Amino acid sequence: MSLRRSVSGLSEPQQQRSRDSFAKVRAAARDLLRERGTAQFSLAEVSARADVSIGAIYGRVAGKAELLRIVQSEEFDRLDRETEERIGEAGAEAADFAAGTAQIVSAYAEILRSNRDVLSPFFLLGVDDGAILARGRQSGDAGQAVFVRALRGCAERHGVELSVRTAEWAFEIFYSLCVRYLGLGVAATATPDGAYGWDELLERLAHTVYLVTAPA
Repeated sequence: MSLRRSVSGLSEPQQQRSRDSFAKVRAAARDLLRERGTAQFSLAEVSARADVSIGAIYGRVAGKAELLRIVQSEEFDRLDRETEERIGEAGAEAADFAAGTAQIVSAYAEILRSNRDVLSPFFLLGVDDGAILARGRQSGDAGQAVFVRALRGCAERHGVELSVRTAEWAFEIFYSLCVRYLGLGVAATATPDGAYGWDELLERLAHTVYLVTAPA
């Protein structure tokens, strides 16, 4: 049976195999990032983990840096969608503004915590890679916009006047403290310095954001 040729001249089954192979390469790189907590691994390790030849990898990317940027883009696209869905709904049914603030803060903090193993390596890589830094900032800005929108929506439902500027400042405080507690951007060998537990952190963060945003 003859194979139908695509515009590129490659048969469709070969194209599908190529897509499947590259998906395995991306998954292998993603797994190594999570396991190591850094990008301290080689393309040879990715090749062995994915069971895809080095030559096939270089047929798709110029090198490890490009592969990592592709993985980051996929992971951060996923995180952006998750943030939009979870934070967009947080606080909608809260009894009052304080409770809504706590729900929004907790939902965002949990996203950061559950994705720490993939976020942290890219925080480190962004120090030297401008493209990775820019993509990270893009997601950071998108996350802030979702947080601010949810917080201001909650404030409006409970008759609290809250400016964009104040909500943005509350996010900056929340995000900085949460990132520091989780140790994002710290090598896997370092342990975040948590003088108190996660639940207490969420309580403190929610209270701090409420104090910044609630009327005097």
